[in-house]
Amino acid sequence: MEQPCLNIYLCYGDDKKRPVLEEMIRALDHLVGFSTALGRSLIDACRETPPDLLISAVDLPDMNGIDALIECSQPDPIPAIIVSRNSSEERVLHALEDHVMAYLTEPISMEDLEPSIILVNNRFAEFKRLYQENQELKAALESRKWVERAKGILMMNKELSEADAYRMLQRMATDRREKIGIIARLFVESGGSLND
Repeated sequence: MEQPCLNIYLCYGDDKKRPVLEEMIRALDHLVGFSTALGRSLIDACRETPPDLLISAVDLPDMNGIDALIECSQPDPIPAIIVSRNSSEERVLHALEDHVMAYLTEPISMEDLEPSIILVNNRFAEFKRLYQENQELKAALESRKWVERAKGILMMNKELSEADAYRMLQRMATDRREKIGIIARLFVESGGSLND
């Protein structure tokens, strides 16, 4: 499967190695949308226009690269690769538990960079899918909570069976062309005084 061309932001403190990394990224048919030595500059650029992927060294002149990547991913996550001089650094391993999805150990080669970009891009797509599913499940549970409370009010106030109370909520939702969860919440919050 052909990988898409990504807009990649690079943050690397070494002024001699950064252009080499930029060329590697371009050679892999990706764009270098922004390149800097400073974590703060990276954060500002991400707030202006978020990239598809971030690559940063751990050690930057103005701050820790992991902290920069985490801040760049607030409030919306951005896939990231961290570059470390030492693969056993505790900070790097901790970063993998947070926002960073892969790490590379210096010196970086094309053979290391290409699969890392593919891996991170694929992992992030899966992360977004799972996040969306999670949000949908939360919304469904929230909706169900309101429906159950509204049914309870209807059953008590109108002496209805559970099935009849649910049908009444369905009818109210249909009449108002609204989702049943929204109607149930409005009904509960209004103290059961919606016109039925």
